Amino acid sequence: MHQMALRWRQTRPEPPLLRRAADDPAAFDELYDELAQRVLLFFTRRVFDGQLALDLTGETFATAFQRRRSFRGTTAEEQEGWVFAIARSQLSHYWRRGRVERAALQRLGVEVPAMGDAELERVEELAGTAQLRTRVAHELSRLPADQREAVQAHVVDERPYSELADEWGVSEQTIRARVSRGLRRLGATLDEPVTERVH
Repeated sequence: MHQMALRWRQTRPEPPLLRRAADDPAAFDELYDELAQRVLLFFTRRVFDGQLALDLTGETFATAFQRRRSFRGTTAEEQEGWVFAIARSQLSHYWRRGRVERAALQRLGVEVPAMGDAELERVEELAGTAQLRTRVAHELSRLPADQREAVQAHVVDERPYSELADEWGVSEQTIRARVSRGLRRLGATLDEPVTERVH
């Protein structure tokens, strides 16, 4: 019986890194090494800016670290889904506010490093941003006029909601809704899987 229990313990799969990170910060370092590049490419393909994508990646993992004890999954797939759910939330917050919150980073005292030109070019090359810009421009032209104008003004031209609301004579909430609907319709263009890793 003792030998059977020992064999069971030896063959039992290890819990995912996030579960282990609750008591072992080194496990979170492993998680970062495993997923950070894919999260960075996820953001780069959406904001078309490597340094901004790096800021959002930093905030995503800082938030994941703070919330790691709330993760209840038991597989690597659930762990990945949990981290990317945080990434999508960070992106949504960025679109709504027009800036990276940096709240989790500040609480943890983490400083996001700056990328050099060569690193930025490499990340943007891997993210396929040149090709994506062409595809996004095409898909943008197919949006309803109100959504297209809102996305162009707020996301591309980086104009604040308050300014657009005053200019167009509608509420900020109306413009937020137009941007949100437009971005959701563009999402299918941006959601092809990214498998290549940064070297």
